Amino acid sequence: MKNKKWLLSAVAGIVVALGIGTAFVSSQNSSEVKGNGELEELHPLEMKKFMKEDGTGFVMYSFDEDDRSVNMNEVEKALKENEVDGKEIYSNDPLYDQDKDQSYYGLTQYPDTLAVYKNGKLKQQIEFDDYDSSQLETELSHFIETSKELYFEE
Repeated sequence: MKNKKWLLSAVAGIVVALGIGTAFVSSQNSSEVKGNGELEELHPLEMKKFMKEDGTGFVMYSFDEDDRSVNMNEVEKALKENEVDGKEIYSNDPLYDQDKDQSYYGLTQYPDTLAVYKNGKLKQQIEFDDYDSSQLETELSHFIETSKELYFEE
């Protein structure tokens, strides 16, 4: 009877060790950023909290009201194509304190850009105004793909 209990304990230990090992290996190969292409609009204080607590991922900083919806649409397409989610903050949000700049909310990127952050640190950004609308989606997709490879994949 003692041998049976010992054998069951040993088998259970091996199963647990294999499960932990498998979870560790699969987490090492996965990207820190992923999703299904959603661009989540955050109020300024929500963005501040996100940047302070996590600060990793793609962030769109909208400034120009006239181009905002077009830029959001292009960013969402590029996010979806690259299977990642992003966050957006809008400088004309009623809760955005116009006496403070974007750094108050944890951002160091320029207005009307998509940026990639890792642990709250800006890694790189792409300015929407640098591209014609016909090439923006392609450039955004390339930016996201390259950023994923550089900062989030081993």
